[in-house]
Amino acid sequence: MLLPIFHQILGGVLVVSGAILTPTPLPIGLIMLTIGLALLAPYAPPVQALIRTIRRKWPNIDKSLRRHHHRFPPVIRTTIDKTHPDAAPAE
Repeated sequence: MLLPIFHQILGGVLVVSGAILTPTPLPIGLIMLTIGLALLAPYAPPVQALIRTIRRKWPNIDKSLRRHHHRFPPVIRTTIDKTHPDAAPAE
């Protein structure tokens, strides 16, 4: 019960921090942004739609996510499953 709330708060903090740090020369902001979106996606349909669009637009990212699916923690695996490019959006 507390874990989803923690994921949402941490995901939101990482997305905001990542967006602020994106212009820096090191890719730390992009990494933070990616992790934050992955944590938010199981709980937010608009984030799922964004990730699904990214996976459709860049098939190499989709292929890499599917190839390494088994290595990720359960919350990230859920995100990968819910944002499959061919999956219908959740109602």
